[in-house]
Amino acid sequence: MKRKIVAALLTATFAQAGGAEPPSNLYGLVWNDDFSGTAIDVTKWTFRTDSKKLSTQLPANVEVRDNRLSLMMKKEAANGKAYTGGGVITRRLFGYGYYEVTARTTSNVGWHNSFWMMAGDGSDTYGPGHYLEIDQFEINTKNPSTVTSGLIFWDGKVGPKPIKMDRCPDLNSFNSSAGYHTYGADWREGAVDLYVDGKKYCTRAYPIDTYRQDPVRIWLTAIAYEAPVTVGGTPQLYRNARFYQRDAYVLAGHEGYTESGAGWQGKPKGGFGLMPQRRSCTAGAAARFVPNVAQAGRYRVSLWNDARPDRGGTAEVTLTSADGTERRRINLAKAGKGWVDLGVHSFAKDQTASVTARGDAGCLSASAAKFVRIEG
Repeated sequence: MKRKIVAALLTATFAQAGGAEPPSNLYGLVWNDDFSGTAIDVTKWTFRTDSKKLSTQLPANVEVRDNRLSLMMKKEAANGKAYTGGGVITRRLFGYGYYEVTARTTSNVGWHNSFWMMAGDGSDTYGPGHYLEIDQFEINTKNPSTVTSGLIFWDGKVGPKPIKMDRCPDLNSFNSSAGYHTYGADWREGAVDLYVDGKKYCTRAYPIDTYRQDPVRIWLTAIAYEAPVTVGGTPQLYRNARFYQRDAYVLAGHEGYTESGAGWQGKPKGGFGLMPQRRSCTAGAAARFVPNVAQAGRYRVSLWNDARPDRGGTAEVTLTSADGTERRRINLAKAGKGWVDLGVHSFAKDQTASVTARGDAGCLSASAAKFVRIEG
């Protein structure tokens, strides 16, 4: 009954669509591909090359023409499979933000078309290092009017068995092969919101104290899934792929993080979102977090603290913004585990802003800093 109610409420809103907007004007476009030119941009994308279900995925089946990404589907033997499909995966890793594509599914039946976010390089969907899978749409073309979406939680190990699935009610409001629709997913701290044609239809929790918050890549794919399988119809088509960012998070060990001084060691647990962290118990050791400030505005800045009372010390925290340089001393042992608020500051677009924590007594843990945009 719940699924029927959701579908009935949304049917009127899903007209054939050409585009949509991110959840608010606090988001700004920081990465996109509108698929111009005559070939896939290999500085942005790599190819899906695994064999799964009924097909092997080949780079040769990925084409760009008429300002669209076309995923071709063929009846040909490859690596023990009777069909070949295709797909692309971003080279860049992404974190919190709004992911979006405008797509039209194939008229061929028996295929599984998808827009999803997960770690990996396309050689194997069950490889190591993946934790969160955001399935914005999974459409089995036998039923092009049924859009399946939601989250799958993995443990980072090799193997096809997830630790949990949290799916949304299926959408049955439009024929995905009859025209273009815009599909979006907003991953934010604690949850993922899913959109179609600018309308939010589902929210699924992804709490930071339960699951790892590792960055993900964008996957656009088509694989042969279930018999009967047909070929020769329209390709799987994408007009664009985009990533909008509101808030900048910098994680230890990832882009924007550097450290100096002696004594640094990796700690597999305890950081923000159950992520690995770094720790030094040598005075003068410093951790620096440099965000990608994609938009000018006012940001609330916070530093993650995981110091235990018996291990934490004091640190000098230096924050550089458009307002200038501010220094303060923080007793990490007393601050407690969680986000330490560093106040609201102005940042210019593409400014080399930073938060630096330098330990002077006890141990310094380095995990994450966040810059949450609150106004333009």
